[in-house]
Amino acid sequence: MAKKKKKQEVILTPEQQREADYQKAVRRMEGAEKMLQPEDRVHMYKEALAMFEALGDYEDSEARRKRCKKKLPLARREHREEVYQTGMRMKEEAKSAADYEAVIAQFHRLRREYKDIPDQIEACRRLKQQAYKNERRKNVAGKLAAAAILAAVVSLGIFLCSPAAFYLEGSFLMSIQDYERANTIFAKSKGYKDTRERVRECNYQRALQAAQQGKYQKAVSLLHDKVGDYKDALQKKADFEMKLLAQAWVGDTVTYGSAKWLVAEREADGTQKKLLMVRKKPVQAQTVYQTGGQDAIWESSSMRDWLNRTFYENCFSEYEQKKVLPTDIVTPANSVYGTQGGGQTTDRVFLLDETEAERYKTLLLLKNNQKSWWLRTPGKAADSAAFVSADGTVMRYGYTADSMDIAVRPAVWVTFN
Repeated sequence: MAKKKKKQEVILTPEQQREADYQKAVRRMEGAEKMLQPEDRVHMYKEALAMFEALGDYEDSEARRKRCKKKLPLARREHREEVYQTGMRMKEEAKSAADYEAVIAQFHRLRREYKDIPDQIEACRRLKQQAYKNERRKNVAGKLAAAAILAAVVSLGIFLCSPAAFYLEGSFLMSIQDYERANTIFAKSKGYKDTRERVRECNYQRALQAAQQGKYQKAVSLLHDKVGDYKDALQKKADFEMKLLAQAWVGDTVTYGSAKWLVAEREADGTQKKLLMVRKKPVQAQTVYQTGGQDAIWESSSMRDWLNRTFYENCFSEYEQKKVLPTDIVTPANSVYGTQGGGQTTDRVFLLDETEAERYKTLLLLKNNQKSWWLRTPGKAADSAAFVSADGTVMRYGYTADSMDIAVRPAVWVTFN
């Protein structure tokens, strides 16, 4: 079976981008009449008008702009007249005080200077008072009949606010590639049909649009927070993260995998470019540094096993793991107490030693940090490990390695070639 070729990202030339913007504006203009609600038609005419103005003299943009400008006032008048006529119909059909209250609310949607709105509102108030007096003399059957009439009047409005209506509008917005608004509309039809998948598609497309505009951080955030493993989102996220890492320098905060990292070193080793990254905030490990009664040596520690298995697999996708470099780790003896650090290891995820903690002390010091974090350097006693206190002090005396009170700040070398 032939291997499927990887889809290449399309980078548009300025002329192609103008054509794409032109087609988008045309779809806005032609789609305006298809919207369910008059307010949306007005909104889409305004959007199309702004797009054609931005395009200037491209193709027939000027002619289409004039058409939109001409249709916009008509759409507005149509909306106002629809509100007015609906109010008049409601007034004509009204029988109860609640009916007239609904009519008054309908008329209040219009400016007072529109037609005879003040007179209509005053008339409805009088009719409301008269209806209220009549209702007091009617029996229960009469009240139920009035309620039925009110229900018939507002039934259309109820449909337009239903999940089905929002689903239809969101689907239309997707068809014209307005993924931002479609995503917002679909939120109102949550749980209806395949809304969940459509929302993921909208956010996936929003991420691709952001990346095309060079907004890689926004693209990464959308893919991580809103899309997950949909389609090739994990691979796209890893690709966009590489763009961010290539722009990062010492002291910057970057997102990689499911965590935020501080860049501690940037190196070029031959043809390979790489960053040393330390987790920005200490995190509680799901294991002790070492089981009680055993020497706290990095080479054989429970912490090393957890970091290079559980943490590594949960933090990074398969695409991100490919860029995390295996690193030869040497753990020197404790510089004050002489406790031996054990043999050399090769790890993808590791902890800093006391020398590295001192070297990056200023960089790694966090404001309002309330957590201490382990180092891979052993402490004074064989079953203890050194750590960094919450105020940034390197504590070489160490702490009992079977304690769960101390957090970790994993470190990784990542290549961005």
